Amino acid sequence: MRTPIEEVSAHLKEFNYEDWISELSKLTEWVYSFGNQHFPSSKQQRISDIEHQVCLCIEVLESVPQEKRELNHERAIFEYLKGRFYNAIPDVYKEEAERHLVNATRLNPRLRDAWHCLGSCFVKKGHIHRAKRCYQTVLEMVIFRCFFISENPAKHIEQSIKYAQRMLVLDDKDGICLYILGCAHFTSFLLTGGRDHNNLQLALEAYEKAKKIVAAKANPHLEYDCSMVNRYLENYKMSLIGFSDAASMNPASDALHQMKLTLQLLDKLEGLIQCKRNDKNKGKSKGKSMETNLPALIESLANIDLNPLYNRATMDLLAEGPNKRIAVIAAVWCLVKYEYKAPVYYMLCDSDENSFVLIAFGILKEAIKQGDQVTVLEPICKFIDFEWEGKHYQFKSVRVNLLEQVLVNGNALPPNSVIREPISYP
Repeated sequence: MRTPIEEVSAHLKEFNYEDWISELSKLTEWVYSFGNQHFPSSKQQRISDIEHQVCLCIEVLESVPQEKRELNHERAIFEYLKGRFYNAIPDVYKEEAERHLVNATRLNPRLRDAWHCLGSCFVKKGHIHRAKRCYQTVLEMVIFRCFFISENPAKHIEQSIKYAQRMLVLDDKDGICLYILGCAHFTSFLLTGGRDHNNLQLALEAYEKAKKIVAAKANPHLEYDCSMVNRYLENYKMSLIGFSDAASMNPASDALHQMKLTLQLLDKLEGLIQCKRNDKNKGKSKGKSMETNLPALIESLANIDLNPLYNRATMDLLAEGPNKRIAVIAAVWCLVKYEYKAPVYYMLCDSDENSFVLIAFGILKEAIKQGDQVTVLEPICKFIDFEWEGKHYQFKSVRVNLLEQVLVNGNALPPNSVIREPISYP
């Protein structure tokens, strides 16, 4: 049986080296995989075995005829592959690797993989600042593709996150890199229609770390983006403070407009909740915005069957944060109109007539309607309680990110209820 190196060599000769770049790129992946999985009895033996495979790969690479690598692009790829082969030995610096990778970046400064590999080479050499510059170059190219080229943006966001994390291993006080990492996580959240709140939390962590660094702290874009993330996370007070600060740093931005929108939303939510509280205290049978018979709907909530794996609860029994193995069943009495498509806000009332806000990410507005009976599984609860400019905002909300978290009138939502489009950024 032929080895992968022998197979590639035979294939190249058979097809006259027409696809040498593709075949040898695959071979570099194999060499790195071999190095990561090969563990003989001693470290020296391991290095010797990997070096032997690298030499065999270099021989195959050198067999590519000169006329097949005359163009600058081809020469750059040739130098990159050669440097990458030499760089394949874990934790071992090779001068040959650096020389060929530097040549590759000079021949083609936009060859991202060559910059990435050169950064790895400098890490092995102990030249951390030079490695960092290489990774910064890579990150700038990835960000450029992400924001200016629509082809597979999710892939470029994933690469941005990977490269930013690698740079932060070298320097965890790099404010620009932390900001880029936050932007990448935030963009990933937006691209998924808001379903992945883990990325939103990671974005906030990166932004908050960046704000502690003097060089990044004065960036109004950082403050603005952080405020947007806080609004999605329902950290409304921090969002308002951030928009106010961003507007002070850059009056030309729309930070004041976003601040106004946030307050309009809060006023509407608090007003609806307060109206329902007053109706409950006065013993009224229904709210002004509810055309359906709300008391009858609330009474019928007890008839909704519940999976025995979940415990039925009302809002006053929920803890802040995720509530595992808990289900809240409530009636929808109002859809809250808001300027943006996502998330969607509803006003609900549970069986004890506790009103709360349901915030739905990644679910079409039409999937849940006024008068529906909604079962929220494992609700993620948020307690809003703060003052702003003399007004007190106090209410509870429940967030859902996945279709599987919601039953409407006792039934699962159909798959076509998922929002496939990304959330538009203001």
